[in-house]
Amino acid sequence: MLNLIETAFRAESRCLGRSRIAAAVWMMAVLAISSSVSHGEDTSAGSANNLKVASQALRKLESGPKTGSTIHQFFVRAVTGPHRNRSVCYVCRYGSRPVVMVLIQKPDPKIATLLKAIDAVVDDNRVSGLRCFGVLVTDESALAVPVLQTMAFDERIMMPLTAATTAIAGPSCHNLHEDAATTVILYRNQQAVKNYAFGEGAIDERSIRPLLDGVKRLINPTGKTDVKS
Repeated sequence: MLNLIETAFRAESRCLGRSRIAAAVWMMAVLAISSSVSHGEDTSAGSANNLKVASQALRKLESGPKTGSTIHQFFVRAVTGPHRNRSVCYVCRYGSRPVVMVLIQKPDPKIATLLKAIDAVVDDNRVSGLRCFGVLVTDESALAVPVLQTMAFDERIMMPLTAATTAIAGPSCHNLHEDAATTVILYRNQQAVKNYAFGEGAIDERSIRPLLDGVKRLINPTGKTDVKS
């Protein structure tokens, strides 16, 4: 599966986890400042630039529409699910229901872990109207089809998997951050409720817990009824 993804999309080398990247950036900044001081150089401009880079590395990755904004309707090419091989707008079909939309810009080795976790919550709470779908954002839809089909079969992904062009990533549509490999948008009544962004290599069981908690709150914002986990 991973070899197929790497071949289809020419993925970059696996990056370090965000925490290790942040630590490395800080270390580089400290070393640069120390070196300048030892050589009697003016460090004011250099240190400011280094600290700015470090701060950017540690800043929480934000991707997706702002809370309360309208979720734009868009058509996708359905690869799996009941509408496969058709052009469909899942935003339109799901209407006012609570929805988990997964937008994938760069396939992650553990993306199946995320999709299966969402599948489980949706399956247990389908009576509440909760729905989900995944979108691979790419201008090479012909390559996306075998990738998504293989992943759905091998990993037993139940949610509909689709492909859409990169036009949906722009600020006029879903406002995806270029560094967000995966962006999960929770919405209800076609209005954004909460976004969760994952950088490359950042998906694991621990990082998706807040997302699953957010899905439960999406189903049950008042907390008056039981939500299955």
